[in-house]
Amino acid sequence: MMFNFSSKPIGGEQEIDSDDLFYEVTNSGRSSLRWALLSMELQGKRILVPDFICQVVIDILNEYKMQIHFYNVQEDFEFFLPSCLGNYDALYLVKYFGHESVSFKKTTNNNTLPLIIDGVFDVQRPHVNLKSHWCYFNSLRKISAIADFSQIISNKPLFRIAKKNIPEFSMLKYKAKEIKHAFINNSKWNEKKYLDLFSTAECLINDSHDIYHPEGRSIYLMSCFYSKIHDEISHRKKNLMSAIENLKKINFIGISPEFPSFLPLLLNKRDDVRYELMRNSIYLAIHWPTIEQSKNSLSDRIISIPLDSRYSDMEIKHICNIISKVENE
Repeated sequence: MMFNFSSKPIGGEQEIDSDDLFYEVTNSGRSSLRWALLSMELQGKRILVPDFICQVVIDILNEYKMQIHFYNVQEDFEFFLPSCLGNYDALYLVKYFGHESVSFKKTTNNNTLPLIIDGVFDVQRPHVNLKSHWCYFNSLRKISAIADFSQIISNKPLFRIAKKNIPEFSMLKYKAKEIKHAFINNSKWNEKKYLDLFSTAECLINDSHDIYHPEGRSIYLMSCFYSKIHDEISHRKKNLMSAIENLKKINFIGISPEFPSFLPLLLNKRDDVRYELMRNSIYLAIHWPTIEQSKNSLSDRIISIPLDSRYSDMEIKHICNIISKVENE
């Protein structure tokens, strides 16, 4: 039997549809943010920034002599922008814990200001339907074992730069990660050894103000991370549901991310809870402490439960039980 095929060519190089976007990678969210600021020519300009944000972001905006103005973020991550945006040159959005709030979605689809989207806990860009200039970046080092890797995506060409290398940073981080693994799994070394290395690495990157390449090991681990992303997402979603089910009387922030990173809680006895968790060798992060320039209603109460695949359902329940016991005493 003969078949009639269309004239579509078969074989040769694989084709790809155009998306009219521009892509680059760096070693960290801070490098990507610097690149975004340069590409959007925002040095010395006026920018609207959420009052719930990492101090590092504020420090980098100050590096570029920016005039920072704050808008308020509520306890459910919704926010209100000033009625008149003509007084500002750019807007900074945070995709908190990978969650897209109603106001976040509205702003990424209806906004005329140049827009920076901070997705440090994210693995892929949000849908953005804007004609104005926008840049998005993430930071895989915040949500995976990768020591230094960030993606930056823009709807306009990124400023041409000569990225620098800072191999000492990733070398220190990977050495610390390896010692931590040996400590946890083989009872080798001690906590101080890897904590000191982590601290040294962070001091190094804090004192470095250029835009840097990710190192080769991190690029390889990035490909490994994405090759297993569906299994990782599935595990994280199960941990998220487990945490929610075991925190019935605790005020957690209702988030619905495609890629769960942490479950943020708002506690009345946050410091007491954190102390008790540390007594049980559980060290939960605070995203984020109060920044120097502004106050908000979140920083003094928030704490975050990690949801990644290192942790079993039993471990998630154990964390939740300690939190519930102290918070409800």
